Amino acid sequence: MSVPSYRLAKILLVFLVIEALLMGWARGVRLIFPDLGAPGGDPGYYVGVELETRPWLEPWQRWDTPQYQAIAERGYTAFDTALFTPPLYPLLMHLAAAVLTGGNTLAAGLLVSGLAFLGCLIAAYNLARFEFQNDPAALRSVLYLACFPTAFFLAAAYSESLFLLLAILCLHALRRQKWALAGLWGGLAALTRITGLFLVVPLAYALWAAWQEAGEASLVERRQIAGRGLAAGALMMGLYAIFPAWIWLGLGRPPTAILDALNARGGTLTLPGLNILEAVRRIFLGQLVAENLIELTFSLVFIVLTVFIWTKLPRIYGLYAAVLILFFLTRMGSPQPLVAMTRYVLEIFPAFLLLGLWGQKAWVNRLVLYLSWPGLLFFTAQFVIWGWVG
Repeated sequence: MSVPSYRLAKILLVFLVIEALLMGWARGVRLIFPDLGAPGGDPGYYVGVELETRPWLEPWQRWDTPQYQAIAERGYTAFDTALFTPPLYPLLMHLAAAVLTGGNTLAAGLLVSGLAFLGCLIAAYNLARFEFQNDPAALRSVLYLACFPTAFFLAAAYSESLFLLLAILCLHALRRQKWALAGLWGGLAALTRITGLFLVVPLAYALWAAWQEAGEASLVERRQIAGRGLAAGALMMGLYAIFPAWIWLGLGRPPTAILDALNARGGTLTLPGLNILEAVRRIFLGQLVAENLIELTFSLVFIVLTVFIWTKLPRIYGLYAAVLILFFLTRMGSPQPLVAMTRYVLEIFPAFLLLGLWGQKAWVNRLVLYLSWPGLLFFTAQFVIWGWVG
């Protein structure tokens, strides 16, 4: 489904305004706080990557970004926990650095993420218009996603925008029963973030729904649907298998090294919801109150939104959101039990479709935007000054 040129112009305007705002704001924050360095002055945060000195790039070399840079520059032997991320995003950083940015992997990451961010907005508009047949609702979905308080992660040199683009494309393809495309986009999403593997759940549901819709009388059609759907699932899992296969055959390490890397980064698996209880306990004990309270708030808001996604949107979106939120609720971080939930909830993109629909009510539209704009400025500034926001 193509985007009408006048709508594309509006989406492009939203993207350019947000990008310019984020870049200008990040630079302004650094002018106010010129002497900041990594927490505790620890150079280990840069994992051997050269410190950026160019003033428009330097504010974005924070937290996980140097780690993506290190992998793009030196591969998965760059540091001990490098296997925390699948290879597609750092590979694109590496290629963009070699071809477009003169070897600067930070600039390359920002370029890749920026293009993926724009792609996210276009894909979200197409999907919302497909579901609602309502241009204003689709445009509001785009605006709410672009202005979300932690949407700066979609512009930063992180893998979020690439994953989100591929996940949206995958579910849109499933809704149109474009099985090969769904398998391709889902597989590439799994090569971008581990959570991409969960796209197999909506794929399985879409296959079952298409089988039921075909009816028992159309046996030939049912067989065709089953064959194409299973092939899509095989393509999705086969693409992801490239990563553990490379770890095993290329690095000589067991595929379980992925889990070891994830655990070493401060997260363990637990019963769903125990991380919420632990966050509440730590807040009452006065431990990292602000951080835990923020992450708890984001978690609870998106749990509620997931319930509404399940009841108000087609079931495939409810399954996608529920599987992701369930996975996030099984991760116990330390010292923040809900660590990075402010960032992870961006992956639950059906929430923005739902809000776009609800935003036809003026008070809902104002509430979303009036919370999002200052939130975006606050969290972006925190990121720039090495404040933990996900």
